[in-house]
Amino acid sequence: MAKPGKRKGNLSLSSSANLLAHKAVFGILTKLRPPVNRPLRLGPNSRALVFSTAGLGDALLDSAGIRALAAEYPGIHIEAVVHHRRTDIARHNPLLKKLHFLRKGPHAFLALWWQLRNHGPWDAVLYLSCHDPEARCLGYLLAPDATVGLAWRTEMPWLCAKNIDEPGLRRAHLAVQAARVAAGAGATTPEAGMVYEVAAEDRLALDRNLSEWNFPADPGVTFQLGGGGGPYRDWPVEHFLKLAELAHAAGIGPIFLLGGPDHRAKAEAFASAARERGIPFFDVVGRLPLPQSAALLERSRCLVSTDTGIMHLAFAIGTPTVALLHCTPGDARVGPLVDRDKHAVIQLPKPAGYRTPADASMRDLLPEAVFPALKELYFRNA
Repeated sequence: MAKPGKRKGNLSLSSSANLLAHKAVFGILTKLRPPVNRPLRLGPNSRALVFSTAGLGDALLDSAGIRALAAEYPGIHIEAVVHHRRTDIARHNPLLKKLHFLRKGPHAFLALWWQLRNHGPWDAVLYLSCHDPEARCLGYLLAPDATVGLAWRTEMPWLCAKNIDEPGLRRAHLAVQAARVAAGAGATTPEAGMVYEVAAEDRLALDRNLSEWNFPADPGVTFQLGGGGGPYRDWPVEHFLKLAELAHAAGIGPIFLLGGPDHRAKAEAFASAARERGIPFFDVVGRLPLPQSAALLERSRCLVSTDTGIMHLAFAIGTPTVALLHCTPGDARVGPLVDRDKHAVIQLPKPAGYRTPADASMRDLLPEAVFPALKELYFRNA
């Protein structure tokens, strides 16, 4: 069995080789037939293809671009290419008429190209959060002069007809960036709200699970115990414990713990200490698929979360949220954009001499500073 480090290195090498291969082939093609930046004239009968192949949070932020396009051209037909393992967000976006799934490998590439070609022709191709070289190459093959994207989100900008790179846009909110891509296709609607529709079957499935576990049907406050992507998205378990202790003393509850399978150790540490302190809680960490987690958030009075996909899901659904944000990327990039008065943002201050996210610790966001915001949102929605 290969060692973890070695396997990771092999995966990185494979990704680099994949990128170089696409650059070589499509570098030749674009010299023969470069994309031409022509005005896009869309209408209610147009067909648009969106590439959004990143993770949970990015997919939700991308939905702001889809929403802006649909708002500008009511009736427009929009399809999306998503990563085959990350489909839940797109499946719950009623603005998308059909999904196509991105997989790696030359055979998968050709099969997807043929499928997309048969679903065309495409009047606009929008690149949202898609760092895979396959996405840009497919768009070029399908409609080279109708492609729109952000210049810095690819190593192959020459594959795109319209590369958007405006002053300040790289530092703008990620949902605003997605909406700006839609603006490159003619959408003038400034709406940057995200889209997620909770399905009735997900509510029923959640009810069955909560009943089976003898859990209450309506959470008072939900704690999202962490997120991936670095310690700047992680809040210490002892801080969650202290916040739960303060909440319980104030009559706030029931307290639900939410997270993925990779948060089980943190949930177990919380559970052990909470039982010793007599703090009641209900643990669904790693036990709910994403659509049921969304149904749980929908009926929660309040969520406490760091910068995670679950935080963005709560923003999309409209769940009041206490957002615990690191100074990088911060409120300006990932905080709530719509109905800001429903949410509370507590951002870690940037210390003197700050250079990288490692120079500031989420540990310095104390639960005593978070509790007043939680209490206010909870009782406002009681």
